[in-house]
Amino acid sequence: MTGSDDERRQPESDDASGFVDPGKAAEPDDPGKAAEPDEQDFVKDLGPDVPEVDVPEPPELSETDVPDDLARSFWKLVMVFNLALFAASLGPMLIYFRGEWTNGTAVFALGVGAFVYGYRRYKRVTSDDDHNG
Repeated sequence: MTGSDDERRQPESDDASGFVDPGKAAEPDDPGKAAEPDEQDFVKDLGPDVPEVDVPEPPELSETDVPDDLARSFWKLVMVFNLALFAASLGPMLIYFRGEWTNGTAVFALGVGAFVYGYRRYKRVTSDDDHNG
């Protein structure tokens, strides 16, 4: 190896101190360093542009927007239908898994009765709103 080969392999420095700035962009004609594409530009090229959408603010709602009797009826119906679903599903499980025909049938009948009561009450509340609204 000659001294000229070593000189060719040494990176060029900006000044006489021999310091090479690692953040300095590589020259395009420098065969030792390949210019790498910017990762953000690569990701942007993968798909279509994402449109920007202005989302309107929802209106402020307070508890006074719903009448008290309607809110009370709603929560009562929620509890009735929760009880109905629980009882109507527990009854057949008592019959099938434990063989308790008496208890299973009674619990299932309670569930069906709660569904009927909840449906009638729901119809009464919605018909009152139709006549009042």
